[in-house]
Amino acid sequence: MDIFSNSDAASFRGKILQRENFNEKKLDDLHWTLSPFTIYLGVKGKMDGMLHHNYFLGSNFKDYADTIFTSSISPKKPYYYVNVSSKSDETCAPEGCENLFILCPVPDLRFKSNWDDKEDLANNIIEDLSNRTGFDIKSNIITKTIKTPKDWEQMFNLYRGSGLGLAHDLNQVGAFRPKNKDEHFSNLYYVGASTTPGTGLPMVVISSKLVTERINNDF
Repeated sequence: MDIFSNSDAASFRGKILQRENFNEKKLDDLHWTLSPFTIYLGVKGKMDGMLHHNYFLGSNFKDYADTIFTSSISPKKPYYYVNVSSKSDETCAPEGCENLFILCPVPDLRFKSNWDDKEDLANNIIEDLSNRTGFDIKSNIITKTIKTPKDWEQMFNLYRGSGLGLAHDLNQVGAFRPKNKDEHFSNLYYVGASTTPGTGLPMVVISSKLVTERINNDF
């Protein structure tokens, strides 16, 4: 019987299989992708200045990018992405309302483990978005849900809350990534972002294709 793991291919080997090469210290020394801080909003009223996909950046991109990976505090002027699916599909929200998904990349739990300030960061983003769009979001919120890196870690077993698994550093690409077939169990295979070929939805879909091809070749 073949077994497939779509849990993180690196942390599964360490946490579940207790492999020394993937112990906690070695996992922490690897380079991981940023964690997601997400806000889900139901808003009364139509936000005419918004599209389906929206990016909100500042003027200090280099400084921001150099510090956000390892910061122990929430960003004061965060960069974030907003998806307003109700702009393309009106059934995503009640009539006269909008459905907002806000994603702000933040440090993983190695660098910022305490998220008691989640409401402060969410309010910061909502206020900034209101100022940029000229729409008073706070006064028109119908429903609000916040997910921090801790939530994402617990819901999907994402290592330290890393949103996309292992990063694409030169020593973590291609053959240097955790393999999609286990080193000891011949019937255990891995799919997902932290195995080959890499992170991102297209890569993850390709990873399942590679595993299928590997199984066909094995048998």
